[in-house]
Amino acid sequence: MELSSITILGGDLRHCYTAEYLHEQGWQVVCFHTPQFPQSTGIQISDTLEQALEYSDLILLPTPLTKDGDNLLQTETIVPSIPLSEFLGKISPKHTIAAINLQKEFIRQLSGKNCQLLSLAQSSDFAAENALLTAEGLLSEIIRCTPFSLSETNILLLGYGNCGSAITRRFKPLCQSIYLLEQELDKQEQAKVDGICPISVDDFSQILPQCQIVINTIPAPVLEPTILLQLHSSCHIFDIASAPFGFPADITEKCLLPYYRLPGIPGRFSPASAGKMIGKTIERMTRHVL
Repeated sequence: MELSSITILGGDLRHCYTAEYLHEQGWQVVCFHTPQFPQSTGIQISDTLEQALEYSDLILLPTPLTKDGDNLLQTETIVPSIPLSEFLGKISPKHTIAAINLQKEFIRQLSGKNCQLLSLAQSSDFAAENALLTAEGLLSEIIRCTPFSLSETNILLLGYGNCGSAITRRFKPLCQSIYLLEQELDKQEQAKVDGICPISVDDFSQILPQCQIVINTIPAPVLEPTILLQLHSSCHIFDIASAPFGFPADITEKCLLPYYRLPGIPGRFSPASAGKMIGKTIERMTRHVL
């Protein structure tokens, strides 16, 4: 079943460009608490959550879904906040929920409402394109935040999924070395083909003191604080994983290492490209999945 109307909730600038793209393709679009910027005539703005949810059976959730774990991500100027529990209480089995990435508990709650879920991250095309945008934005952020040249830098990369491999392609020509910590053997082999060196826990004492940058792509703790103490004192940690992230927020206080938590990079650095990509993925999935 191909749909032609959509409700877009909250989010960052990506959702504004998603709204623009889908409207240009002939979709009927309503936005609720998205960031405000000049939008095409014909894109409706809803004043209430109830009105927004009634408009369309297809709902695009914010990315990220929440910043505080309790409320939908809305523009900072919007008050009051909308609790996730309130949203869940207002949806029904008629709704199809589209999202890039959701935590397992929220997916379980949606299943309890008998809603169909479209996970954009399960699209291989979307995952690959989103990873490239993430790598580009991360490069910009690392150059901005670090006091040293990448040409002098050894990087420890945690995880070799789509983002890990995209980061390798962007960073390998610029830095001295990339060391990889990855459990899956097939991904280790692919990393070797791509010209980076997989390491094990046994290599930590030799490798970690040489690393000026750690990049984490895994949404789970990988390195214990005691292990981080082996890193060089000037090492910077960049965590691009989704919640629950790879490190606790107080890692700088505990280990005296600069820590940058950077979810949703495409929404900050390339919202127009990312928003169009979301729109195209929704078009493909509603044609072939529903």
